[in-house]
Amino acid sequence: MNRILVLLFINLISLSLHAQYVEINLVNCKISESEQKKIEKLIAYERMFCNEIFETSENITVPVKINLYGKSKDYRLEKAKYNAPSPTGFYIPAINEAFIMKGSNFISVALHEASHSIFQFNYKKAPKWLNEGLAEFFETLDFDSEANLYSYPQTYRIKSIKTGIADSDTERLKKFFKIYDGTFYGHGVDDNYNTAYSIIYYFIKNKSTKALKNIIKLTAQGYDTEKAIELTYGSFDAFESNYKQFYRFHP
Repeated sequence: MNRILVLLFINLISLSLHAQYVEINLVNCKISESEQKKIEKLIAYERMFCNEIFETSENITVPVKINLYGKSKDYRLEKAKYNAPSPTGFYIPAINEAFIMKGSNFISVALHEASHSIFQFNYKKAPKWLNEGLAEFFETLDFDSEANLYSYPQTYRIKSIKTGIADSDTERLKKFFKIYDGTFYGHGVDDNYNTAYSIIYYFIKNKSTKALKNIIKLTAQGYDTEKAIELTYGSFDAFESNYKQFYRFHP
């Protein structure tokens, strides 16, 4: 597994200090103490990442509430109530709560949905590619046997991106960034997630988090993503060239 050791913005010793701001509401299910502590520590990393990106310290105390369901009928009721499409989990910004079905990968889903809670605290109207791309990255966080924090690559998403590059779609990224938020989850939603994740993975794997930080700052100021990238890289073509080269040579 081609893991990324996550050493950015982090003091692992401090991860355990902020668990009190994660509430896990168990509905007809149980989790072990080690599972709960793992979720809390990984969410603490998400908080610290956002603190660095948004140049604040306030994310440490942002409340995160996760409703975890052990029976599918209970989860389906909530899913129907909020008209949510996902069979595994979803987040409702209006009440700042996540709803998750306890499956084999529930910790990854919890990390994904929790990131929406933390991110919206900083940037309520963030572009969907940014919100979902970061959530997709955060769900790949884990600890190795020596308690090192790492991220594993979502290989099927990367494979899809490499195929798209091989097909020489020269307008792929520009078209993607022009997608309105409301259509992100419509036609081509799987490819939208693939592309969003691939952009965040590129920034982090390529050690370009300063560029990501600047792009986030510019979009928050009102620039569209294409213009924010142009201002950060000198031209959009320069960014696209680097992005494509990265995936051409990615194993």
